[in-house]
Amino acid sequence: MASFDPKNVTPVEWMGIGAGAAAFIFSFLPWVSISAFFSASAWNSGLLAWLPVLLLVVAAGLLLATHFGTAVKNLPLIWLVLAGVSVLFILLRWVTLSDDDYMGVVSAGVGLFLGLVAAIVSTVGAVLTFQATRRHVA
Repeated sequence: MASFDPKNVTPVEWMGIGAGAAAFIFSFLPWVSISAFFSASAWNSGLLAWLPVLLLVVAAGLLLATHFGTAVKNLPLIWLVLAGVSVLFILLRWVTLSDDDYMGVVSAGVGLFLGLVAAIVSTVGAVLTFQATRRHVA
């Protein structure tokens, strides 16, 4: 088993690792606010809230795994798909917020906004990595 050396992690990989960690932390903040009295974290806001968090954490874990000696075939593509789907799911969660689901006025919470930012950061890192690998192949 290889030992982990943070100096070997590229800045773009740190984007993905940091975004996964940040998304996990942001998942405990309010993703849905209902009136002024109640809010729900990603874990209580439905599949389209908690699944993207898990996808970003998995992407971060795969990025870290490569630095612990585990080979991950097609990592740039896997990372791109996981991060891109996370952005899509978070946007769908935001669009599907409705007053019919709850008793009161429903709005997006700060956790949803920050989770979306984390997903976008991870996606940007994945796109940069994917493009760099495509240049080397071509």
